Amino acid sequence: MSFIVVMGIIIGYLNYSQTSEPVIIENVGIQSKDAIDSFENFNLNFSILENETYQLLEIFGESPVSPGFTGENKDPFTPI
Repeated sequence: MSFIVVMGIIIGYLNYSQTSEPVIIENVGIQSKDAIDSFENFNLNFSILENETYQLLEIFGESPVSPGFTGENKDPFTPI
């Protein structure tokens, strides 16, 4: 146990001693545009709704799904 503590102190000291000066990240200027200008040429493609495969999709059964037998048991600790 003491070996792990001593190794942690040694590794922590070596890690701490390697930083000679604080790292300063320069602030890069951001080109600002109005939010509306960025959506000037924005288009939604609804052609997927006209696809034959999409139109053949059907819903089977109840929606939302009924829980069935597993959802009927009120007490999970009752014997089977």
